[in-house]
Amino acid sequence: MSYKKKLLLGLAVELTVEEGEYIGHYRTRIEEVGERLLSIGAPFDQGELVPLREGTKVKITFCDEVAVYSFEGIIMQRIAVPVPMFVLELPDTVAKVQRRNFVRVPALFPIMFRMVTREGLSDLYKATMLDVSGGGMRFTTKVRVDNKSLLFAQISLPNEELQTPVRVVRSVRVEESKLYSISSEFHEISERDRDKIIRCVFDIQRAMRKKGLV
Repeated sequence: MSYKKKLLLGLAVELTVEEGEYIGHYRTRIEEVGERLLSIGAPFDQGELVPLREGTKVKITFCDEVAVYSFEGIIMQRIAVPVPMFVLELPDTVAKVQRRNFVRVPALFPIMFRMVTREGLSDLYKATMLDVSGGGMRFTTKVRVDNKSLLFAQISLPNEELQTPVRVVRSVRVEESKLYSISSEFHEISERDRDKIIRCVFDIQRAMRKKGLV
């Protein structure tokens, strides 16, 4: 189980239930890692503990700086103390998805950025995010930004503020609006900040599912 070293205490994971009374996606974290068993915190939804039963089939998703990993398992045991937990058996292998294949969701959040130049950082410019994934984002701005430029972005998520470098992949001028549409990828982003973005993506996906948009 070469992936096991990636399963660290406190690591944020997504627990997915695909059938039964509690279908949905829930955020939680790893509480204990054994040789063959994994304990994760029982998730909460709107302040209420999600009371999944033993025998419930679930999917666990987690990530590192390279890829997203997932595996399916069955809740073998429920533990109430010291904290509510579910115990699952660790699989021999997990599915791996490269970060470039991250799901991209629409998102309208404010951004501020500076261009990184040989002389240093430029003035601070305003932009608006259009969509985001764990690997990058697309945004619009009035300022011309060249392809392959390195930017230092300040991103305002609903419950998080983060700063990270981004690399411009594609810059296109939209004639009708006189704005530039910028496709970018996160560059040397910290795992803590990437986790914040992925949690935000999960939340947006959950809201879209409730509205029947996906």
